[in-house]
Amino acid sequence: MITFEGAAKHYPDGTVAVAGLDLTVESGRTTVFVGPSGSGKTTSLRMVNRMVAPTSGTVLVDGEDVRSQDPARLRRSIGYVIQQAGLFPHRTVRDNIATVPLLLGWGRSRARARAAELMESVGLEPSQAKRYPHQLSGGQQQRVGVARALAADPPILLMDEPFSAVDPVVRTGLQDELLRLQAELRKTVLFVTHDIDEAIRIGDRIAVFGPGGELAQYDTPERLLTHPVDDFVESFIGYDRGVRRLAFFPANELALREDVLLDDQDTVERALNTVDTAGQPWALVVDAQRMPLGWVDVDRLRHEPSGLELGRLTLTAYGHTFDVERDSLRAALDAAVLSPAGRAVGVDPDGRVLGVVSQADLGNAIWSVS
Repeated sequence: MITFEGAAKHYPDGTVAVAGLDLTVESGRTTVFVGPSGSGKTTSLRMVNRMVAPTSGTVLVDGEDVRSQDPARLRRSIGYVIQQAGLFPHRTVRDNIATVPLLLGWGRSRARARAAELMESVGLEPSQAKRYPHQLSGGQQQRVGVARALAADPPILLMDEPFSAVDPVVRTGLQDELLRLQAELRKTVLFVTHDIDEAIRIGDRIAVFGPGGELAQYDTPERLLTHPVDDFVESFIGYDRGVRRLAFFPANELALREDVLLDDQDTVERALNTVDTAGQPWALVVDAQRMPLGWVDVDRLRHEPSGLELGRLTLTAYGHTFDVERDSLRAALDAAVLSPAGRAVGVDPDGRVLGVVSQADLGNAIWSVS
């Protein structure tokens, strides 16, 4: 557990980086510090490993004041990941990861075995062990940085905007990897970001910092979205916070329609007999394995030859699907909004269609949880 008791950082020119922070970071959870530039979030994080010394107040790790500990020993006991990885350019991937274990006196073979184990854990290939940082992509370098921070199995992991220098697709993948690792390892993670979406996605608790290094709100992601304490927090979160909140509600309770699924081997006549009774303007054509092929406009069917098989029609793209068991209401709403038919296609983990849901039905489901 990390405890800030009135921890403040003032500079001689009068600048206030952190204004008396009182906050407890729970063990085994991910706590995110978020806020605009200059709000004190990185300074607060660096107080934990004594890279920044508070001018007043105290920072405790498991009840012990960090100022009473040797800085080098303290830093070796805490994992630290920074933006753009901060790898040693002259060391291989394997030796970068093995750095802290070697400093702690591990034998080289043991340290390298640990590095190989962690490379697998963070999604790196064994063949990359002898490469140098410049031979890796930005996302791969960040994975090495995470592996290095975990090498000595520290109970605390400090992450200072670790994913901000990579593109959005890589960033999402790294967030997924962190969530997976945290579910397995249950480290005490203190994560700094300026991105509220990233904070909401990975944080168990979120601390929003405001101008002047003041802590504006410390709460769970869901409560932060539903009950911002003031105008600053509300504006920082953004006025689409209602949509963001949908990420906390699973899609597996949605009522999906199966009566508008048509087999691609059906004829137009059989299809019209099916969808007419459902009263739907659109139907989804699937193959024999229930994989989605595309939407068909029911009105258009009435002008096609009755014996024509649906698989021979030019279909409207179905957009992207949502996983009924794994995704949230937000993912379902996104799929419906982007669908040409205004309907979301729900699938199982193998991509087979379970049913469809309209924007109107989604609206009713969202209303029931708001």
